[in-house]
Amino acid sequence: MEKHVIDITRNLLNSGAFNHLSDAALTRLQWLLIGRSTTNRASQLMQYWYSGNYYSQGVPQYLLHSCNMVLLQAGKPAVDVFVADEMDA
Repeated sequence: MEKHVIDITRNLLNSGAFNHLSDAALTRLQWLLIGRSTTNRASQLMQYWYSGNYYSQGVPQYLLHSCNMVLLQAGKPAVDVFVADEMDA
């Protein structure tokens, strides 16, 4: 499962889903991706998924579905993403 979490996180990073994060947060994320395996590495990476911008340009929508499937399998809540409706504004 850890390899799958790493692959999804790399795809999110490469597609720009985390571009809005601070430099410090991005550096920590990159260290988690390239560092040695730790006991809770997958869990730490999954925490970043909750801060992803899934509607930024270049982020494939299947990544949100992939994230949610892994999160639910791990017993964690799914990522909630709401799109503002023009009629509500």
